[in-house]
Amino acid sequence: MKKRWLVNIILLVTVVVLGLLVFYTLEQNKPVELPKLTNLDKVETIHIERLDKEPITLLKNGGSWQITAPFDLPANKFQTENLLQILSLRDYKKIASSDLAEFKLDTPLATIKFNQLTVAFGDSSPLNHQRYVQIGNNVYLMRDTWYYYLTGDALAFASLSLLGNAPKITELEMPNYHLKLQDTKWVLDSKLPSKEIDISTDALSALVDNWQHASAYDVKPYDGTTTSKEQIKVTLLGQPQPLNFVILSKSPDLVLARPEKNIQYQLSGTQIDELLQLPIKAAKNTDLTDTTDKE
Repeated sequence: MKKRWLVNIILLVTVVVLGLLVFYTLEQNKPVELPKLTNLDKVETIHIERLDKEPITLLKNGGSWQITAPFDLPANKFQTENLLQILSLRDYKKIASSDLAEFKLDTPLATIKFNQLTVAFGDSSPLNHQRYVQIGNNVYLMRDTWYYYLTGDALAFASLSLLGNAPKITELEMPNYHLKLQDTKWVLDSKLPSKEIDISTDALSALVDNWQHASAYDVKPYDGTTTSKEQIKVTLLGQPQPLNFVILSKSPDLVLARPEKNIQYQLSGTQIDELLQLPIKAAKNTDLTDTTDKE
């Protein structure tokens, strides 16, 4: 009995020792988390410089970002937040070298200035998909996610929303319809017979709502070749001047231009009905009663 008790004690001690050994080994092999690349957490301005291309400037306005150069447009929220991720990056390697020319950082290929903090981009590493970056006096090697994005078309930073951030429409003027908000109610003036279209409160509100949430799949420079006379004017709350759109195409895709901004929005053809017309009234069913000759 005493011998069995002693064996149990030895087994228990062995299990505890092995458990501690495994825990210690895992802790020793656990990768050490690097500190954030920077301590900057509040950014109000972003300025991007690229070789042989126009600079890009983004300004934070309240809770949203606005592009102020090379054009004046709401910024793409996703793209802007993607840039800000650089500041809190933990996946990097610090390089022990002071020869900036070796990494093409003596004349950076691109730079991002977050407030007053400059992040410079140099050459790519020949062995992996990483790039040399300089912040202050330090050089780092990090994944090559941002460089090609920085050196692309400036319009990639533009919002895909037709009307900007959280728009509130007060007036919508299109080729066939003119809607105006009066005392929280939409008033319609239409060139089409009311008997043919749905002019209910729900239908009018749905059309306006479609415009307030309208989003393109691409933004391109305006080609300036249109002769279209079909225009759309959208007046937003707090903005005395309307946004002016020109309908460039309805097939196969809907293309809307803002000539004064020198851009055009590419939208799916499925959005034509949602944005350019009210629902057509369904034809009324007529009950037909079969009659037979009576003998």
